[in-house]
Amino acid sequence: MSEVLDFNMNFETNQQSDADKSLVVLFYREPIKNEIKSIDAGRPIFDEIDLVKIITPGSRDTFVGDATYEYQQRFPTQWARYKQGRDQSAGSGTPLNQLPWLSISQIAEFNAVGCYTIEQLVGMADSLSQKFMGHHAIKQKALAYIDAAKNAAPMLKLQSELEKRDAQIKELQEQMAAILAQKAADNAAKVTPKA
Repeated sequence: MSEVLDFNMNFETNQQSDADKSLVVLFYREPIKNEIKSIDAGRPIFDEIDLVKIITPGSRDTFVGDATYEYQQRFPTQWARYKQGRDQSAGSGTPLNQLPWLSISQIAEFNAVGCYTIEQLVGMADSLSQKFMGHHAIKQKALAYIDAAKNAAPMLKLQSELEKRDAQIKELQEQMAAILAQKAADNAAKVTPKA
């Protein structure tokens, strides 16, 4: 039985489906010629409209359409980044350049088909990934990288918390030393020599 991808958004929980999370979604603005206004004015008139481009990582097929309310709701993070003028291609995930065994040209090949993160690489359908030489081995290494990172995450979190604690202890020790030095200076000033 083949897996069916669900590209629908659950509006009750405001959660994107897993399939949507693997897509590369770019909102952008483009001038489109308004034929009616152009005829009335006797010159070309253009209206700027918001468009959405949806790319399935690993595929050269893309969807381009009007950035309707449904798409804005379906991809709220990308829409917000677009409205703020921020880079949308830097989605959530670990960039491919973090894999030291991928060459620059391999990264460029994956980027050319809309695959920018390790998570997108691992989630790429086998039918799409067959276009890349040695993709199965690359995918397995990337999956091992993600698994190793997940296993190391609790230890890294603990290490971070210990470093924060150590910094707080050091700060408190410095404050205590300053208070004690000030108290010693105050006591020295109170003691007056007898004549």
